[in-house]
Amino acid sequence: MKPLWADTDADTEAEMIRLLRNASVAKRFELADALTTSVISLSRRALAKKRPEVPEAEILLEWVGLHYGRELERELRDFFQARPERLENLE
Repeated sequence: MKPLWADTDADTEAEMIRLLRNASVAKRFELADALTTSVISLSRRALAKKRPEVPEAEILLEWVGLHYGRELERELRDFFQARPERLENLE
């Protein structure tokens, strides 16, 4: 079998795959959720690092636009413009 990871030796990779295959559905979901949370956090942090002067709420709206589309971003902007107190809760 061709290795999946270039930086992991074959025995370690085989053990990782065995552990994943034997894990319960709940454990696999927990791992996927943790990975998703990490990736989202890192991508938001990258946006914030690129533009440190921009408020966190603006970064979140930009992130939505990048990942879910500009139309949803515009709808959220309209929503929060009509309800500024809710936007403050995002930060």
